[in-house]
This record gives sequence, C-alpha cells and structure tokens, in this order.
Amino acid sequence: MISVRQVRRVGAILMATALVALGSGCEVTNPGPVQDEFLSLPASQQGFVNGAKERLTRSVGWMAYSTALIAREIFPGGQIGSYGHSVTEQAGSHAWSASGPNTEYNNSQQARWVAEEAIRRFSETEDVPPEITFQAYNWAGYANRVLGENYCEAVLDGGPLEAGSTYFERAQDHFTQAIAIAPSNNDKLAAYAGRAQVRVWLEDWTGAVADASQVPDDFNFYIEMDISQGSNTNQRNHLYFAASSSPYRSYSVKFTFFEDYYTQTGDPRTPWVTYAIPSDNECVGSLQGLGAVPCLRAWKYKSEDDDIRLASGKDMRLIEAEALLVQGNIQGALAKINQVRTSNVSDIDGQPLAPWTATTLDEAWTILKRERGIELWLEARRMGDQRRWEGTPGSYELPDFESVSNLFVQNPRGREAVDGQPEPRLLCYNISNAERNSNPNIPDVS
Repeated sequence: MISVRQVRRVGAILMATALVALGSGCEVTNPGPVQDEFLSLPASQQGFVNGAKERLTRSVGWMAYSTALIAREIFPGGQIGSYGHSVTEQAGSHAWSASGPNTEYNNSQQARWVAEEAIRRFSETEDVPPEITFQAYNWAGYANRVLGENYCEAVLDGGPLEAGSTYFERAQDHFTQAIAIAPSNNDKLAAYAGRAQVRVWLEDWTGAVADASQVPDDFNFYIEMDISQGSNTNQRNHLYFAASSSPYRSYSVKFTFFEDYYTQTGDPRTPWVTYAIPSDNECVGSLQGLGAVPCLRAWKYKSEDDDIRLASGKDMRLIEAEALLVQGNIQGALAKINQVRTSNVSDIDGQPLAPWTATTLDEAWTILKRERGIELWLEARRMGDQRRWEGTPGSYELPDFESVSNLFVQNPRGREAVDGQPEPRLLCYNISNAERNSNPNIPDVS
C-alpha cells in the first residue's frame, strides 16, 4: 500500500513539470518530458493537487521562521550563515526592504498557481472525483490566504501590481466552492475556517463569525512538514531545525514575551527548554551590541516532521472575540477569549490557566492580541496580525529588544518619512526581485 506521504511526494515530482517560473529565482525540476494533455488524465489529477500542497508546505515552513523574527516571536541568535539572517533581517527590518524574500514568494505563488491551474483543468473534464476537486479549491484558498497575510501587494500570473486584498477575495471564492463540494464534514470545516480567516481581512465580520461558528473548539487543520520519505529539506520544519543544535542554534526564546510568560504560567502552547549540553546554551553566532546570545530552545515543535497548523477551532473563537470587540462588547469578547485560555492546563501545576480580566476596551484589545499571539505562536500568523491591527485600541506588548542590543535601535522597525517623522511599521513583504526582474509590468524599486 502506498502511504499518503509517498503519494504526495510522487505528486510533487509530477507537478514539477507543470510549475510556471514566476521569477528568476524559481527552480523547476524536470524528471522527463510529459505531454501537457496527460496532466489532466485521472492518473495525474491527485498529483496536480499534491503539487500545490507541496509548494504550500515549503512556503509555510519558511514563512513561519522568517516572519517570527519580524513579529518578535523569537530573538535572533547572531547567525548570519545557513539558517541565519542578515544583520538588518535580525533587527526585524526584513519586511520592508526593496525586495521581499524570493524563496517564500516563489513557493507561495507556485502553490497558488498550481492549485488554480488544477481547478481550471478539472472544470474542463467530467471524470474528476469530488474529493480531488475539493482539495484543489481548498489549497488554492489557503495559498491565497498566506500570500494576502504576508505580502503588501498582489501579483497574478505576470500581471501588474494589485491591491493585496485581491488575494483574500480570491481565497474567499475558492473556499466557497470548496464548502459546496466538500466530501466530508472535516473537509468542510477546513474550508469554513479558511473562509472565516480571510473574511476578517475583508472586514466582513458578520460573514467571518458565521463561518467561525461552524467550527468546533477541538478542530485543527495542518499543513504537513515531512522529509522522512526523502531528502527534500525544503519540506522540513525549519523552526525546529534552526534550533536543533545539529548544528544550528540560530534563534532564542530569550528576551521574548514567551520567556517569562512560560516560566510564570506553564502554558503548554508556549514551551521552551534549555539544551542538554551546557555549552549549547549559547546560540551560534554573535549579535551586534550584545555578543553571545543566551539560547533558550522553543519546544513547540519537537522534530523536523512536526506539522504547522493552518486553522483551528481556537482560532475561530478568537475571531468571534475580535468581532465582539469591534462592536465594543468587552465582556462577551472576554468570555470567548477565556473559553480558549482556560481549556489549557498548566505544565507547572496541572491546573487550567487562570482567565484574563479587563474593564476597558483598551485592556480587552490588549488581551485579545496577547492571547492570539500565544495561541498562534510560530504559525506564520503574527506578522499579518500586527499589520491588520494597526490603528486598533490596545497594545501589541512587543518585547523591548532595543534595550538588549543597539542593533534594534540602529535598524528601526519603521522607515523615516521625508519630513523626518517615522512612518507606521510596514509589516508585510514587498514583491521579490525574482518577480520584478522577470515581470515587465512591475516597476523597479530604488
């Protein structure tokens, strides 16, 4: 019997022949000539959607790591080589550089294109099983959601710059189609959860709450990280590997919100540990203005094959809470937030976590932002959330990295405007040079 993981890997190889080079940085592996018409045959259909999933695995795996630095979910270890970052990237200035990262962009766009091309081809034939068509719509929805949350503007198939909301509109349409044909209840829940997420960005709170209410608390939907069946290191959990001391210790929980928070609460969603070998308790590399970085190891992911969550029932409860805060309903929002919080049992004393309290709208918004940061830690969601929340009440409670190293003072998270006043933080990636260099419709950035 062929395992699901083996089928996915075969699909990825098959789909490599169909990937469109979205920029000069795209790598296309051709295992041999495959005529175009064969890609729509029944034997190729599962491979088509698996190819989209494989590229989304790469995208989310890398995005979870790169955006964690910008959102201050982790502290840089000073490593500038493999599994490290440039000095400005370590300071969180990476997001608004003239070019966004090529790897994340190419993988995200390829995931979107392959899924949407599968939908186009499947619409032209009558012999596609509903479960395969559902997968194409569902992966297209999530690929567009990932792009929308992390990129400032949209580009579609060699076209001009468009508003970033374009991705969310496309995702909403894909999820709507997926819901209509979902072959199982669990599949339908994944699509409802995805549509709730994008409706938040579209500020359709009524629609977001309606979708979120369909999803139970215990639901979880993951993208599969996996290098166990081969040597494709792009499909590993990079957050685990970058801190695994084999050989990398490229980031730390030290100095983050989660260092003291986990010590005080034992919240099982934010665990960290020290390294077994005492000499490993310093990160690899040296950080400007600090020197050797004390290394505390994030322990949310415990292997290279640990999957990364795309959506959950807990996420849905927090969407419902945010919708209530938009209406000014503090106590209703707190009830939803604490429904999530108290369902977790402390690693320290085995008791449910204590509920949050608030009396003002500012306090309630701060608690919502804090709880989402805890619930979605290291899931490639925090940079987008911080951007989405600009102008809302309450605080992000960002850790004070500036007091730890002058690196963060010299590389502020906002750009200077012409009049000398700091602009708001731009918590999204610009279009990559891979796209700009190959797409005549995209202007260069000076």
